[in-house]
Amino acid sequence: MNFKRNNDNINLDQLAGKLQKEDARYARLSRSLQIVYWIFIPLYTFLAISHYRESSEIKDLIGGLCYVIAFFIFAIFFGIYHKEYKYADYSLPTLKMLKNAAYRYQPVQLKSIWPLIAVLFMDAGLCLNESIGFSFLKVQIYFLGAMFCAVMIGLTIWYFKYKPLRDNALRLIAEIEGE
Repeated sequence: MNFKRNNDNINLDQLAGKLQKEDARYARLSRSLQIVYWIFIPLYTFLAISHYRESSEIKDLIGGLCYVIAFFIFAIFFGIYHKEYKYADYSLPTLKMLKNAAYRYQPVQLKSIWPLIAVLFMDAGLCLNESIGFSFLKVQIYFLGAMFCAVMIGLTIWYFKYKPLRDNALRLIAEIEGE
C-alpha cells in the first residue's frame, strides 16, 4: 500500500476512472468477506451446539449464538456493500454521480450502525463464553483494545487511499454548484 498522500487536483475523467477501479476492488473485497461470513455461520452454529452439549452451560450456547448473529449481520452488511459498489451508476448526471461517490467514500455512514451492532454481539459472545477463562474486565480490555486498533488502521487506510478520492469529488461538486 502506498502511504504517500496524493491529493492532487484531478479532472472528472481521471476521478471517474479511479472511482470505478476502487469501486470494483471494494465490491470484490465485500463479496469475499460475505462468503467468509456465510461459511462461518453454519460452522459456528455447529460449534456452539457441540460446546453446549459438552458443557451443558446455557451461557455457552447463548455466547455461540451471539457469534452466529454477528456473522449473519456482517454477511448481510457486506452483501449490501457489494451491491452498492459493484453497481455504482456512472451514467447518472455528473453532480448526482459525484455526490453518490462522495457519500460512498466518507469514513462513517449511518448504515455503519449495523456492523457496530454485530461487534456488540461478538463482544457479548466473548463475555458469555466461559471456556476462554478470562474475566469480564479482561475480555473488555482485550476486545475493545483490538477494536480500537482496527478502527485506527481503517481510518489510516481511508485517510491515505479514499479521502483523496472523496476530496476530489467534493472539489468537483463545489466547482459545478458554484457555476
